[in-house]
Amino acid sequence: MTRALGLLPLLLAGLLACGSRSPEAQIHQAFEACRTAVEAGDAAGATGPLDPAFVGPDGMNKAAARLFLQGTFRQEQVGVTVLHDQLQVRGNEAGQEVVLLLTSRGGGLLPQEASRQGFRLRWRRVGGSWRLLELEARQP
Repeated sequence: MTRALGLLPLLLAGLLACGSRSPEAQIHQAFEACRTAVEAGDAAGATGPLDPAFVGPDGMNKAAARLFLQGTFRQEQVGVTVLHDQLQVRGNEAGQEVVLLLTSRGGGLLPQEASRQGFRLRWRRVGGSWRLLELEARQP
């Protein structure tokens, strides 16, 4: 289950944001929508904005990330609390450093496990949308 919690941030891509907002606002909206999708157990919603060339932990691609999340959500509920979020946009690319508290629950009301995880996300603008291109685990 610890491995599952470590890979869950693949979900942290989010839904597409509207083009009239600032790049920072679009990325934050996409990230929050993805966090919500993870907590709802929605693998399609969480992986929808991954770029076709997405690379995650252990070389995981977009299709593998979706399958992994579908399997995880069948077994447990996941909670995501953002402890730190720093974003820097440079033209059509952006880097985001996050620290998350990931919790998992089986059938009970209380979390069975909690894990503090750090990640670096690399975004790129494709048309009017921001797509998650890369996710790398970091020390929190």
